[in-house]
Amino acid sequence: MLIFMRMNAANTIEIPGLITQKITQKLVFNTDGITIQKASPFASSAFLPAANIAAFRYGVSWIRGYRFVFGRQYFVEVQADDRKISRIKLGSYYGIRKEVYGKLWNDIIQQLWQNYFVNLFNYYHDLYKIHQTFELCGISFHFAGICWDQQDILPWHTIAISSYSTYFMIYNCQNKKQCKSKNFANDWNAVILQVLLKEIVKERNVMLS
Repeated sequence: MLIFMRMNAANTIEIPGLITQKITQKLVFNTDGITIQKASPFASSAFLPAANIAAFRYGVSWIRGYRFVFGRQYFVEVQADDRKISRIKLGSYYGIRKEVYGKLWNDIIQQLWQNYFVNLFNYYHDLYKIHQTFELCGISFHFAGICWDQQDILPWHTIAISSYSTYFMIYNCQNKKQCKSKNFANDWNAVILQVLLKEIVKERNVMLS
């Protein structure tokens, strides 16, 4: 399978058109921010400063006809601190570019994590380590555990996580009816929440072993 993507030291992802191999869009990931360049001479480049990047989410939506699904759209959305949203969409129809766009979509997510959101993960992890209460993606973190929807704090030793391709579940391993789901396509920074919870639960389990 041919992959029409080339990445250089500046972390550039090049996206081909649906039918031809011509590059229609470039995403440049640098420490100072993200540049989105369109191939059209009538489209200007957009720049999102790293300091303004606040959240992201991603997913795949199905393109449906009257009787059947005939395509899919891979998307990534980045939210700035002023709540302005930048969208990156890769539409595959009748299977054309499905594998190529799927890999590019995954590469974009990896670049966002490595260049910007791993720092946000470290920030929240540091807050936990200094016993600072905070909220992430609708979940309130305390040194003793977590809570949501004004329920009692769920202690760390009772927290379990089940992960799936599009969402994950947080639940009480002693009472599975006490649960909360987070969706990567709908909930901003759900993946940061997932990684943070897994890391803290792992650390707590090591302390108890």
